[in-house]
Amino acid sequence: MSNRLCYGATMSEQPVRRRRLDVDARRSQLLQLGMELFATRAYEEVGIEEIAERAGISRGLLYHYFPTKRDFYVAVTASAVEEVGRLTQPRPEAAPLDNIAAGVDAYLRYAERHAHGFLTAHRGALSGDAEVRDLVQRSRRRQAARILALVSPNGTATPLVRLAVTGWIALAQDTTVQWLQQRRPGRATLAGWLVKTLRCALIAAEEAER
Repeated sequence: MSNRLCYGATMSEQPVRRRRLDVDARRSQLLQLGMELFATRAYEEVGIEEIAERAGISRGLLYHYFPTKRDFYVAVTASAVEEVGRLTQPRPEAAPLDNIAAGVDAYLRYAERHAHGFLTAHRGALSGDAEVRDLVQRSRRRQAARILALVSPNGTATPLVRLAVTGWIALAQDTTVQWLQQRRPGRATLAGWLVKTLRCALIAAEEAER
């Protein structure tokens, strides 16, 4: 007598067991799943059916939370932006330059672990989406405000210093995109270079305004 007759479907054919979760817990589960999927695969490679199957829910329930795959991706991107914000949060007890270096390292580590998601947001199919662009800009503004608070704690940053910081953030993001595509140089080398370029830009801004 075969295993099929004795036990029914084989283990590989067993459906994913569905669990009842409250609204917040289910949404959190879906966003975490989305971050895992989009971290290692391009947006176009992830289908609604797979998302629902991996979450152990029906397509209808997934659509209840996110009407389209694009809506799901935008929500995942917003969650990722918040996570990056937490990971790069300055430590009050650390020196300004140490905080900047730690933030750059955390940023690059996150981008490396979520390469496909990062590339999709900055250069991929949805990089031109208005909400995705707004999320990217929100992340830039937050990081600019943090850096300015570190280098000008009394809020005395000059216009040129502000331009230096915002310009450097754009440089850092674009460089990270190219780095993820090329995978050279090593992360530590790139992190050190980025910190040095910011320091040089700030020094040049201060000297220009003397």
